[in-house]
Amino acid sequence: MGGSTFDIRVRGNLAEAIRINPQYAPRLGPLRQQAAQAMAVVSGCPVTGVLGDQALMTGVLDCPETAS
Repeated sequence: MGGSTFDIRVRGNLAEAIRINPQYAPRLGPLRQQAAQAMAVVSGCPVTGVLGDQALMTGVLDCPETAS
């Protein structure tokens, strides 16, 4: 995503994006958007918010409830 590579992990309504590529002094603003895009692609759900730092970000997913 945008020159960054993420390892995405999803559990329930949370997703983690771990940036696994080296980058010199990345800014969190653009990385936050890239991580949110990666989380949405992997989970199939919209991301409502992302917190964290340049290496590890946690996103809140807005997934519809699945009927059991």
